[in-house]
Amino acid sequence: MRIAIYGSGGLGGYYGARLAEAGHDVHFIARGAHLDAMRKDGLRVLSPIGEAHIEAPQATSNPAEVGVVDLVIVAVKTWQVPDVAKAMTPMVGDHTRIVSFLNGVEAPGQLAQEHGAERVLGGLSRIFSFIEEPGVIRHLNPSAYVQIGDINGGAGPEAGEVRQMFADAGVEAEVSVDIGSELWKKLLLVTSWAGISTLTGFALGVLRDQPETRALIDASMDEGIAVGRALGHSIPDNQKDTMWVFYDGLPSDVTASMMRDIRAGKPSELHAWNGAIVRYGEQTGVPTPVHRTVYHMLVPAERISRET
Repeated sequence: MRIAIYGSGGLGGYYGARLAEAGHDVHFIARGAHLDAMRKDGLRVLSPIGEAHIEAPQATSNPAEVGVVDLVIVAVKTWQVPDVAKAMTPMVGDHTRIVSFLNGVEAPGQLAQEHGAERVLGGLSRIFSFIEEPGVIRHLNPSAYVQIGDINGGAGPEAGEVRQMFADAGVEAEVSVDIGSELWKKLLLVTSWAGISTLTGFALGVLRDQPETRALIDASMDEGIAVGRALGHSIPDNQKDTMWVFYDGLPSDVTASMMRDIRAGKPSELHAWNGAIVRYGEQTGVPTPVHRTVYHMLVPAERISRET
């Protein structure tokens, strides 16, 4: 399969390397020092489930140099999706499929608006990985799970083909018949604490161990669950219990990427995370006071980061 990885950071670089190892014709869209290092020394993956070195990856910053592909994997920041949807046009042909792996729920719709819903699949990944240095991806967790599904529900043949492609590359992969609900549940996992962490400046361990901030996280879970159910998503009764088990099992020094971005003066995923809960809450008439307060207090920093 001819594949384009749009966004070759921790997530895209990891999956792209695994697919290239499996023999697919993979093209990496990257930029800056990371692109330069890939061209000079290749792309290296350091992982507890097996290292990889793609010695001469096909890497460029210009999608037009790639041409039409069978599959575009979108692995950029959520705020970049509208621009990326337009920029990828030279790679999209009559039979191209597009799948996004982002922490948010709006990217599939944004991609569908530009290229048609028939081309777009919803994607979800559970991977902890990052660019350790230019040209090097560090993967931390003992798996790299993905889910694929039709954005309008169900499980068509295209989702099955993409799932099989990942499975053949050694990636644990499943097809979801309700990818919208799965994406919402993942959104809950990041938004319920990330904004509070960014606002306070504390890592997860401090927040979960302090009764007052633990209660705030719990309340933000309630808000996100209520909004998701109002939108028609299937969220189990034990969702909060599942989330707390996950949070309590994470290292105490875990920080949110949104906090790291905002504190570094970079654009973050605030609008697509807490902002999305607020917007959909307004749409469905569900109050979201915790998310609204967090979102509104962080918006000035987000605005300044985008103006500089």
